[in-house]
Amino acid sequence: MLELETARLAARVEELEREKAAIEAFAAVAAHELVEPLVIAEAYAAMVSDRLDEELHAESRRDLAALSRTASRTRLLLEALLHDARSTEQQLARRRVDIGAVVDDCLTILRPEVEARGARLKVGELPVVSGDESLLNGLFANLLMNALKYSPRRGAEIAIDATSEGRVWHFSVQSEGPTIPPEDRQRIFDAYQRGRGERRAQGAGLGLAICRRIVERHGGHIGVAPGSAGGNRFFFTLPA
Repeated sequence: MLELETARLAARVEELEREKAAIEAFAAVAAHELVEPLVIAEAYAAMVSDRLDEELHAESRRDLAALSRTASRTRLLLEALLHDARSTEQQLARRRVDIGAVVDDCLTILRPEVEARGARLKVGELPVVSGDESLLNGLFANLLMNALKYSPRRGAEIAIDATSEGRVWHFSVQSEGPTIPPEDRQRIFDAYQRGRGERRAQGAGLGLAICRRIVERHGGHIGVAPGSAGGNRFFFTLPA
């Protein structure tokens, strides 16, 4: 009887290994298919920018530079997430990351959307933390895009702040818009899940799942609560 159970267990382990290999192979192909158009977008943005006169087309060159940075950062995030999925036990590529500079760069990229909505940004004093720069860029980019996406179409206010507690930093990204009901506050961090009544916003429901993955890989936790004056406050922790 024991030999039979051992054989069944060994067969199940072998089956799981095959499934894991198949998933990794699919992820590699999917990542390649997603990364390739981003590389092309970067190249075309640079090529078109080089053809424009620096003085006559300064604004267009800035927009193309923002497009190129967006494609580059998305590509790097995809590559980092793929690498992370393949080797979950491997340590992060930690370094000292200036979160203020990360947020400034994200807001530069999101400038057209911010201006189109007439959004007001309030950014507090942000720290330098220990973390993987590519993943942390993806974290803040996703949270800021999410804040813009679900805020009122005109005149929204978004606030970003951080406070320290020992060797941990507590961050918050607060925005206006419909408050997420209690029953959805955990579910929205699962892949392909979105809050109820979010039909007007486009997306696959992966942004917040990626955010949770990044925060947890850094040893922190993430959640959402009602904002102090309505809306939502996304909060998370990162090591100092």
